[in-house]
Amino acid sequence: MEKYAKRQVILADLGLLLVAIFWGGGFVAGKFALEGLTPLTAVAYRYLGATIFIIPFCIVRLKNMTKKTFLAGSVIGVLIVIGTALQTIGLQYTTPGNQSFIISLYTVIVPIMSWLFLKIKPSPNVMLAAALALVGITLLTLNENLNIGMGDWLTFIFAITFSAQIVFISILVKELDPWLITFTQVTVTAVLAIIAAFLFETPSDLMTLPKIAWEGLLYLIVLNTTGAFLLQNICQKIAPANHTAIILSTETVFGTIFAIVFAGEIFTKRMITGCIFMIFAIIISELPKKQKQILK
Repeated sequence: MEKYAKRQVILADLGLLLVAIFWGGGFVAGKFALEGLTPLTAVAYRYLGATIFIIPFCIVRLKNMTKKTFLAGSVIGVLIVIGTALQTIGLQYTTPGNQSFIISLYTVIVPIMSWLFLKIKPSPNVMLAAALALVGITLLTLNENLNIGMGDWLTFIFAITFSAQIVFISILVKELDPWLITFTQVTVTAVLAIIAAFLFETPSDLMTLPKIAWEGLLYLIVLNTTGAFLLQNICQKIAPANHTAIILSTETVFGTIFAIVFAGEIFTKRMITGCIFMIFAIIISELPKKQKQILK
C-alpha cells in the first residue's frame, strides 16, 4: 500500500512537471495571440474555448455540483480573470522571458501569504529567498533608464494574484471534485472576461486572425488552460505541498527556453545575472527547515 501511495506521488509530480511545461510555453503563446487580439479579448476567447473544450468531460459530473464546489471554483475564477488580464496586458510591454521569471516569485510570495493570512511564520530560508528575489527582479526588469517597465509591474501584481490562487486551491481542492472545480473556474473566468472585453474593448473577429495568433490561442485554450488547470487540480490532491511549489517553479526555466527558441529573445548579462539570483531564491525558499522533513 505504501509502495502504491509512493507511486501515486511520483505520478502526481510528473503531472505537475507537465503543467510547468504547458505554462512555460504559455508565455510565448500569449505573445503570439496578441499579434491579432487585444488583451481582454484574448482572455475571453481563451477561457470561452476552455469552457467549451471541457464541457463534454463534465456533463455527467454536473449533477454532483454542490454549492461549496461552485463557490470555491468561483473564487478561484475571479482570481484567475484578474491575474490573467494583468498577465496578458503586461505581455504587451515586456518579454515572455522576463514575465516567466517575474511570475516565479510566487514561490516566495505563497509562504509570505501563509504567514499573513494563515499565521504560518516563514522560515529564515524564505526571508533570505525574498531578499535574493528582490535583487534578481531588479536586475531583470530595470531598463536602460533604470526604470521598471509597466509590463513588469503588471506581471508582478499577477504573481500576487496567482499566489493567492495556489493558496486557495491547496486548501479547497483536497475535498472537492477537481473536474467540477476546473469547469467552474474556467466558466466563471470566461463570463467575466467576456463582459470585460465588451466593456473596455471591441472584440476581434476570429475569422480575421493571422495564423500565428490562432496557433497561440489554440495552445492557450487546450494546453495552457484546460490541460494545465485540470492536471494541477488533480495532482494537488496527491502531491505534497513542497513538491508542488518546487516543480511548478520550473515553468521559469521552460518559459525562458521557449522564449529563446520560438520568440528569438536575447538575454543580456545583467538579465542573466538577475535570473540566476531568482533561481537561487526559488531553490532556497523550498529548502526544508529540518532534516526530518525530508524523510516524511
